[in-house]
Amino acid sequence: MIKQFLIFIIFSFLYAHDPLSINPEWTYYTRLGVVDASLESQGIATYGRLKRITGHMFMDVRFYGHFFKKDADLRIRQKTSRRFLKIPRLYTYNTLVYQRNTLVDVNLRYHYNQGLGWLIQKSKKGNMTLEAGIAFDNSDYLNTSQKTSYLKTGFTLDKDLPNFSTKLEMDYCHQFSEIIENTELTRFQFVGEIQWYFRNNTSVICGFTHEYPIHQSFNFKTASLFLTLAITNSLPWKI
Repeated sequence: MIKQFLIFIIFSFLYAHDPLSINPEWTYYTRLGVVDASLESQGIATYGRLKRITGHMFMDVRFYGHFFKKDADLRIRQKTSRRFLKIPRLYTYNTLVYQRNTLVDVNLRYHYNQGLGWLIQKSKKGNMTLEAGIAFDNSDYLNTSQKTSYLKTGFTLDKDLPNFSTKLEMDYCHQFSEIIENTELTRFQFVGEIQWYFRNNTSVICGFTHEYPIHQSFNFKTASLFLTLAITNSLPWKI
């Protein structure tokens, strides 16, 4: 199943096109460092990203993995967004995510999300977006298997400063399908980063990831904290 998922991502990435733009821009990102989680000792933090931008379309594939002695938090995410009805700030998007996170008993989760996004702010100093749509999970927990439907909203905020940048991503998945075995899967997901550039394409990133159900509250003690060395480069591809 994972092989079919990866093949789908590669083909959708290579053969998608935007007739309004001739020369797409490709960029890749890599990271390597350490991560600390409250339930585990320190582990290895990895990250990879491939991004393609044209005049009216944005596509990227991201992988990040936190590897501990006994557990792992792995994600592969593919996202496509396109300007909607030629309205500059309105866009449609769809997201496909494969996740395995044994820290919260998620053995396997396929997550699909589609909806509308609004570009609240776009400038040289950063961007701000708001998204809303329908999401679906097909989850294999360590003790059961569940199919779940959600109303999902997301907010992102990027700010650029001299030699620094910050990022905050917040997602809220509100379950509206039937609750199975008294287990409500409504949840929050957070990603926060501070990035320091000490060379043109090399930087140090300090950040956190946190996922928790609605009956709990945000707590840095239960988040995963990471510190990585990051490299960014453009690619001369014309695909």
